[in-house]
Amino acid sequence: MTVLSKYQRLECPGIWHPAADAQRQDVSVSLGKASLIIMDANDTALAHWSLPAVERTNPGVRPALYRPGADADELLELDDDTMIDAIRTVGRALGRARARPGRVRRAVLGLSLLALAGLGVWWLPDALTRHTASLMPAGLRGEIGQRLLREIEPYAGRPCTGRAGLAALSALNDRILPGEGWSIVVLPGGPAASAHLPGRMILLRRDTLEEARDPAALADVVLLEAARLRAHDPMQDMMAEAGLVATFALLTRGAVSAETLRAHAGRVLVGDPVTLPAGTLAAERARAGLDGTDPVLNDPAWLRLQGICEG
Repeated sequence: MTVLSKYQRLECPGIWHPAADAQRQDVSVSLGKASLIIMDANDTALAHWSLPAVERTNPGVRPALYRPGADADELLELDDDTMIDAIRTVGRALGRARARPGRVRRAVLGLSLLALAGLGVWWLPDALTRHTASLMPAGLRGEIGQRLLREIEPYAGRPCTGRAGLAALSALNDRILPGEGWSIVVLPGGPAASAHLPGRMILLRRDTLEEARDPAALADVVLLEAARLRAHDPMQDMMAEAGLVATFALLTRGAVSAETLRAHAGRVLVGDPVTLPAGTLAAERARAGLDGTDPVLNDPAWLRLQGICEG
């Protein structure tokens, strides 16, 4: 039994603080493949938190307090032993560094100081962008991806969170992208049929899923999007748009401003897809083991997945 399968479909009650000065809310918390989903009493998703980016602010104290990243104002209170253990265990399995707040920034700063001696080489904007992206730890990438997902809502809507559909989506994720810390999010609309965000997050537009002829066809869309992310780091595009000052702030302090994210979110779904070499899909299908006779999803799971946006 894998770490992830042990905690499949795990849910518990919690208390969510949207901001430091906001009224707290009773919520339901669900553990996904690489994220925590916070829902209200109507099963409407209030927030998606990337597990690699989640930080516990009070180790050893109850209730356990969590936030979705070092700069986040949101706070989640949990008192369920199984969920607390799952967040810790799955976070470690995804390669998350269980560090004190600010440690990610200090790690980035330490690495960047080593690079400063070679600024004569790295000073060109594109080289500095590539270099900065190469230093980004998984936790910070996940945090940036989650923040971008929230900024995309005005263009594509909130992620679809029908419970049965989410379980089927998790099964699809496990089937075609196992053990790599990927997550798949279905959006109600937007200009792009598929896209991706930092933190290994694949975005699918609702009609892309609904119009796929079968699970294998949808799997092809996901696999190609994952291949595009592997071929070109999305952090590079964001930093290239933001400019040298924002890139240097990310390099030295691990900080990304809300303005930078908001500006980039408007472009994520309208950019030209990364061009992939011929034969990429065949290679990705072989990697995922889709060349055999086993179905990607059974018929009931496929129907549930297609209804993920219906509640």
